[in-house]
Amino acid sequence: PPEKWADTIAKDQDMKTTQLRKVFTSIKQIELRVKGEDDEKDFNDSSLFMLVPHLAYAKARGFIKADFYELIKTIIGNGQNGKIKKVKDFRRFSEFMTAIVAYHKFHHSR
Repeated sequence: PPEKWADTIAKDQDMKTTQLRKVFTSIKQIELRVKGEDDEKDFNDSSLFMLVPHLAYAKARGFIKADFYELIKTIIGNGQNGKIKKVKDFRRFSEFMTAIVAYHKFHHSR
């Protein structure tokens, strides 16, 4: 189940909360833009694909782990080879990231 994956990722990741929140905020902004769109509509929001270079920078600085970067890069891809093809796919990704943020807060709160 996606919740289990999100919990495992959040628990195992030693990443900066600020970096996770930046990515999450970007995803939520995109979510607002596709609000009301049909689930079966093709998804093509370039700002999502721009998260990959942002995450690459965060990985290079040691703010996020390489395996988290690779996971998100695999999901997002570059527009052609990612897993997000339709609006419904993006919505599932957004839910997944929401769960990761929630579990990260749970496991790493002071």
